[in-house]
Amino acid sequence: MDQTRRLLPLAALAAGAASLAPRPASACDAEAMEAHLTAVCDGALEPARQALAAAMEHATPEERMAMQRALTIANSTCTTGDPVAGARIAANLARLAGRIEGRAGVQSLTLDLLG
Repeated sequence: MDQTRRLLPLAALAAGAASLAPRPASACDAEAMEAHLTAVCDGALEPARQALAAAMEHATPEERMAMQRALTIANSTCTTGDPVAGARIAANLARLAGRIEGRAGVQSLTLDLLG
């Protein structure tokens, strides 16, 4: 009985502390979240788009088709708000642009910016 009396204040304290803890939001603005994710995805893709535009004149027809297909997929990915997939595609596209420029012997400004 004495042990129960000692535990009651601890239980009350724990219940009070739990009521003060921050709670997750019960609702969020899904449209605003989708817009932010799309902006993040577009931000990741923009440098890759610029690199591809610079490399396009040196690309083979097969590479041009692959770039267009990948850009279409990337744009679709950004529209659905999947920044992880968009960033992955952006990295692959930038890598492809670098290979094309390297093969053509073009000095890339991107490498100069990296130091």
